[in-house]
Amino acid sequence: MAFRVRTGAVALALGAALLAGGAHAQALSLGEQFALRGYTGQAFGSVMADLMKVDSPLILTNQTSICSSLAGAMAAQLVAKGGHPSVVATAKPEEASAAVQGHANAPALALIYGGQASVEDNYAMVKAALQEAAKVNYTGPIFFHLRVWGAKLPERAAKEDAAVAAYLARKDNLYTATVNAQDGKALVHQVAVNAEGQKSARVLQEVAMHPRWLGLFRRSI
Repeated sequence: MAFRVRTGAVALALGAALLAGGAHAQALSLGEQFALRGYTGQAFGSVMADLMKVDSPLILTNQTSICSSLAGAMAAQLVAKGGHPSVVATAKPEEASAAVQGHANAPALALIYGGQASVEDNYAMVKAALQEAAKVNYTGPIFFHLRVWGAKLPERAAKEDAAVAAYLARKDNLYTATVNAQDGKALVHQVAVNAEGQKSARVLQEVAMHPRWLGLFRRSI
């Protein structure tokens, strides 16, 4: 595959619109929210299987209906590609920590925390997962959901915990996905978290969004 290398500031800024859009979820019915996550989860699953070359990751998510539907769609796509993902829905930081500890040999870790949960609740579980990953020196790739990346939760965890900071700084297999709603494209990024904060190192792939997917996304922001 030919990689497209570019700075990710513009793409990440556009993608952050989804983060802000959580406050305007009334624009979509609950069923439409699930449909949107169906498209997005399928895309995330394809990223892990086709680009990251892992089809049996540990997927951590919260227990809200919207985020659970995203994790379920993601897992379904991985199963369709022959994988056997593990999905753990957590409600407390200690549950996220225990999940990472119990799946320390998982080939990849996906932090899918968003949905109707507050940023602070999601952050507590993301931080706990990263602390445990640092403790066990988890070497597999980590995929951050846009709602995790857009809120700068990895950067925040690194600033608050020196062990997490050192762990993330030495990892070159961190990933996220964003959306350029104007151009109708989803972008997959290799990202970095270091002393300078979190940033996109390069865009690995751009995917044209199906009109239905794009329409739902635009209505959600």
